[in-house]
Amino acid sequence: MPNLIIDAVVVVCAVMLVWCLVRAHLRITQKNSQAYPITTDDYLQKITQVTGKSAYDTFRKSAEDWRVSADRIDQDFRRYLSTQSVPYYVKDFVRKSQRHVDELYRGKGSPFVDKKMWLSYSALLVLFWGGALFLCLFVFPHIWPEAFRASIHLGPP
Repeated sequence: MPNLIIDAVVVVCAVMLVWCLVRAHLRITQKNSQAYPITTDDYLQKITQVTGKSAYDTFRKSAEDWRVSADRIDQDFRRYLSTQSVPYYVKDFVRKSQRHVDELYRGKGSPFVDKKMWLSYSALLVLFWGGALFLCLFVFPHIWPEAFRASIHLGPP
């Protein structure tokens, strides 16, 4: 009977391991094969979500390195709103900050992607399964009445 329980726990753990490996493989292949290329407009949207500032503030921040006048920024921003054409200084700003934006944007993603969370939940799962197995094999047989123990022959060898 204890061998059957141990075998069942091993099978469940093996299935969970295979499931996690398949999910990780699918996540990697999805990341490498994007359905569409990410545009500058997508990065502008990411920047506004990560920083909590408006697109106009992003235009003004990107114009600081190029020394663009405030009137020109206003004109370019109005053109961006009407035709979605991004000026050169914003493209340069986005190109230089793509890696940092991606890192920050991933940090604001779903909590189910967090590896530390999965590791801690896996450790808790192993702890609970191990504790339940310990209770079933070594504690409960000594607590149960003698008549019940003798009829099913459970307990440590």
